[in-house]
Formats: sequence, C-alpha cells, structure tokens
Amino acid sequence: MAENITARASELANLSVFADCFGADLYPLALLVEPVHAEAGDVIMRQGEPADFFLIIASGSAIVQHTDIDGATAQINVEAGRILGEIALLRHSTRIATVIAAEDLSGWTGDDDAFDQLIELPGVLTMLVRTARQRVAAFIEPIPFRLRDGTELLLRPVLPGDGVRSEKGEVEFSSETMYRRFMTAREPTQALMDYLFQVDYVNHFVWVAIDAEAGNIVADVRYVREEPGQPVAEIAFIVGDDYQGRGVGSFLMKALVIAAHVGGIEKFTARVLSDNLPMRTILDKFGAEWQREDLGVVTTVMDVPDLRDVNLPPELMGRVRDVARQVLEALG
Repeated sequence: MAENITARASELANLSVFADCFGADLYPLALLVEPVHAEAGDVIMRQGEPADFFLIIASGSAIVQHTDIDGATAQINVEAGRILGEIALLRHSTRIATVIAAEDLSGWTGDDDAFDQLIELPGVLTMLVRTARQRVAAFIEPIPFRLRDGTELLLRPVLPGDGVRSEKGEVEFSSETMYRRFMTAREPTQALMDYLFQVDYVNHFVWVAIDAEAGNIVADVRYVREEPGQPVAEIAFIVGDDYQGRGVGSFLMKALVIAAHVGGIEKFTARVLSDNLPMRTILDKFGAEWQREDLGVVTTVMDVPDLRDVNLPPELMGRVRDVARQVLEALG
C-alpha cells in the first residue's frame, strides 16, 4: 500500500500543476485521491449539480461547457495536467459548468478532505484562483456599445493577460493621462500593473472597453472595496488619449454603477487631482460633492446612484447586469 501511495505521489509530481511541489509534499494528497478513468463522451460533472469532488487530469483532455441564463452555450478544451471542479469547491456551491471527456481520460478525483490538502500545497491555491478566473472569463460574451460618433466598442470584465495587452497595445496613454490616473509622474510598476489587471471580481471589479476593430484596450473602470465584504468601494478609471471626450468614461461609469448594485456596493469614494476635470465632471453628474484633502487633491464620498439614474437602453442595461452577475456569482 505504501509503495502504491509513493508511486501515486511521484505521478502527481510530474504534472505541471504541481511544479512547485516535491513528491513528499504530495504524499498526504496521494493518500486521499482515487484513480478515475472515463471514455470519450462520458459526462464527468454536470452544471447545476452539487459539487462533491474535483478532478485532476493525468492524461487525455476534457471539454468544459457553460450554458448562460439566455441558454447560449460556450465551451473550452482543458488538457492534461489541469484541475477541474475547483470553482464550485472553492465557493461551496453547485457546478458552474459541465465537464465531458473529449477523449479517453485518466486521472484522480478527490473529495472535500482531499481539496483541503490540495490548496495547502505550495503555489496551488494561487494557481487555482487564477485558473478559475480564466475559465469563467472564457465564458463571457463581450457587450457591444457605440459612442456618440458611431465608433463601436466592446465592454467586458478584465481578463488575465489584459495588463500585457494594455502595455503593448496601440492605444496611447500619455504622461498627462497617466499622471491624472496615478497622481505620479513615474511609470506604473509591474507589481501595480499586475494588481490592476489580476482581480478577484468580488472585492476588486474591473470593466474594460475594447476597440471592436483593432482589439485594443482603450479604457478601464474599477471599484475596489475599502475592506473585503464591506459595501464601500473606491472607484477610478482611465481612458486612452484618442478616446477622451467621446463618452467612453460616462458609459463605463454607468456600467460600474450596475456592477456595484449586483455586487452589493452602497457607497463610492474617489480621490483625484483637483484639475482632473474629466473624471470630476462624470462624477458630478451622479451627485459627487468634493472636499479638499491635500494640495491639488480632492475626495468625495457618494451613494451609489440609483439604477433609475443610469440612462441606458433597457436591453443594454440588462446585458451589463447579467454579465456582472455571471462573474460575481461564479467567483463571489
């Protein structure tokens, strides 16, 4: 028996998901997981069912299918070396997707006790959260909207990798624009960029606007709860130079208000440069009252605007709400 467990721990150590682990680290997990085999076409997990196990794919691959509230189905392929079923176990909720063996598949399954061991392994919990975000994001259909001049943009939650897209994209964010956003003349550090674009969608929610034709990120807006789980959040946004003054910031603010209602945010706070008139003008429309905090810096605390004050077509407003709810319910 001990030899079998040692061999299983060694097999687990060969998987990329456990790259930061030694075989000895994996012995407690190896004691708790059970081997599993599935033939191509077998349903391993079903969306909406209670979650009582996770799957580690050792060989073969799987299809993950998610059906949204409108009945539209999206799917992604997951290769060997990945873990499935972790989102529902992380949230203690029902399955958010159906998992089907794309080909003959083998691996291991584990229950709640095994999952507790799994997330204690070096680097695994961070990887699981990142993968969960990526998987949920893959099911999100961007929402098209038009600016006053007819330019079509797409709205969606921020995705892993958007930081790189923003840095290497063709949209210009001038030194003045960056200064207004970050209130410093220094370039944002890599750590800051990682923080801005790797979010949990719950305490830190971000919408991005994408140029529909070129695919570049042109703007983003976010709220960050001042304390996890609390109903007060700081907001900020940034708009690329060529897109300023065209209604992008106003639209993103409306989308953020909708997401805030879905996420249970009751008050917004903001801290901006006193001469950042574009942001102040947008917030003024929603009742911001400014207080001087420091030389050249003003702050405001305001109630999250009522949805009746969000002037968007009902269908568009409904789509924004549904996407925000889809993300928050999956990872909240």
